[in-house]
Amino acid sequence: MRIKKEGSKQKFKQLTYPHMKLLYNVALKYTGNVFDAEDIVQETYLMAYNKFHQLKDPDRCKPWLLRILRNNFLKSCHKEKARQRLQEADYIEFLKQHIRQKDAEEMLAKDSSNKLLKEAIDKLPVKYREVLMLYYMDEMLYKDIAKTLEIPIGTVMSRLTRAREGLKSGLIKCQNNSRENVLDIDFRELKKTIK
Repeated sequence: MRIKKEGSKQKFKQLTYPHMKLLYNVALKYTGNVFDAEDIVQETYLMAYNKFHQLKDPDRCKPWLLRILRNNFLKSCHKEKARQRLQEADYIEFLKQHIRQKDAEEMLAKDSSNKLLKEAIDKLPVKYREVLMLYYMDEMLYKDIAKTLEIPIGTVMSRLTRAREGLKSGLIKCQNNSRENVLDIDFRELKKTIK
């Protein structure tokens, strides 16, 4: 049953606004910077509002929004070949806000490990990175990822396996380049690093 246009503004808010933070986090990982992430989320909500009457099942709102977000991101990738990164001033401001007072050596070691992990994740192809993000960051089940990305569940499992293998080999390459010990990287931090 499709949602009727009358009174749909309130229904739209009820169904879609709870997913805004998730969409922003996914967009931030896709784009790599806050400005493009905000733009893509805004475009996603505008498109979702205009096509809200096409949502057949209100329970499927989250995967529907994620699919629109993904399509908007892929569309923007085709238009712009290179993605922007946070400007230096924004990055410094981000660090000032998020770094707790710790021993400088410990902070440097953890930052180095997280940087290696983030670099390895960023080098994965989009189709593997998005499955990895949805599985670890959003803690989605295989079947939910399959519905969101409109791919078979076997493809989800295979892409997740390839993403893990790519991450492992990427970390080993980074280790060889930086003399960092991959065994010292805390993989429990994966969820925090992806966000």
